[in-house]
Amino acid sequence: MPAIGTGRSCVQCNDAKRRCDRNTPACRLCRRKNLDCVYPLLKPSNFVPITTTEEEYRPSDSDVLDLEDSSVEQLMSEALPDPTSDFVNVTALSLVPDPYAAWFAAPETFLVDHTPMPLPPNFKIRDLESFVAQVDTWLRDWVATGSNTFIHAHLYGDCFPSCLQVSFTTFSAYINRTPTNCKMVLQVVNDQATLLVSGSNTSGSVLKDLALIHALLVYQMIGLFDGDIRSRHLAELRVPFVSALLQRTLEKASETLIRQIEVEQLSIFPFDPVSPKELSWRSWIVSESLRRTWLITQGVIASYEGLKQGWAPCNGDVKFTTREGLWSADSAPQWARMCAERDVRFIGRFHAECLFEVAPEEVDVFAKVMLETVFGKEISVSWQLEAKK
Repeated sequence: MPAIGTGRSCVQCNDAKRRCDRNTPACRLCRRKNLDCVYPLLKPSNFVPITTTEEEYRPSDSDVLDLEDSSVEQLMSEALPDPTSDFVNVTALSLVPDPYAAWFAAPETFLVDHTPMPLPPNFKIRDLESFVAQVDTWLRDWVATGSNTFIHAHLYGDCFPSCLQVSFTTFSAYINRTPTNCKMVLQVVNDQATLLVSGSNTSGSVLKDLALIHALLVYQMIGLFDGDIRSRHLAELRVPFVSALLQRTLEKASETLIRQIEVEQLSIFPFDPVSPKELSWRSWIVSESLRRTWLITQGVIASYEGLKQGWAPCNGDVKFTTREGLWSADSAPQWARMCAERDVRFIGRFHAECLFEVAPEEVDVFAKVMLETVFGKEISVSWQLEAKK
């Protein structure tokens, strides 16, 4: 996947009078010819400050940039000086004050990549079944522990949305169903899913929409794969709604994520405002949970279509953080320290083959599963076994 688009052609393409795809850290032609890809600098400016307390938080003019006078593309192109890197290097983002977290909050990082991808080597239909089984395991982890690899432990905090409370309880009942109450449980699943779709209001915050997506994912997993004909039919009818909701939430996150997190936090804890570092961490938690949920939900839809008809269109790809330890960081200081000290390896799965060049213990569990879905189980297992020798 191309990293982040800019608004101007690179110097090499401009001099050669060739078309530039304007991606950073390097455009496609420069990467193919192993040339230094340099973009012309745009006019520097200053960030619009975000309020984090009752008094407005105002970074000094000397070390901030203004989003009103320049695009996020310029901000990111200036903050990513190494055109040969395959990852977004957080240590290179020192220009960006903590609360703005441009490496994950920039609108370009929420774009869906529709690059065509071939099937993994030695692909078998049971690979789709394995992926669905993995998602089912992760949902059971959520019921058992309150979190999993795509629902962060601190995502909802003490504010457990009502739609998720119902889906949580329903899934608990489903995994403990008996032959005598199975029909009753499936009726609850179908009724609650229909209620969510017919009465949903997607004009709320990113976090509220993400809760709705998580609730619907639970019902889709049950409806599509339980085997009950009526449940499957209703779940199929919900697929377009779920896909559209995912896309709208991605678009909304790219525009409003950090500001919405701040406003919600201040309304819930007015006497305990968060620091800029805490705000960035919470925003990343929502952003990363949304990205991973998008990949899981689209993967579930594609797997169902593949199992049903023998093929399925590729629904695209989004970037996510692959570095081991960031997802499990339990505090803002710990997360910020890891971001500053290490490459977060923020990349899309379609072009994540560069992860095979690092030690498996540096790649988190979610990323390993994504690698397996794109590049095949044999390559992924071989990489992990080779590292143990």
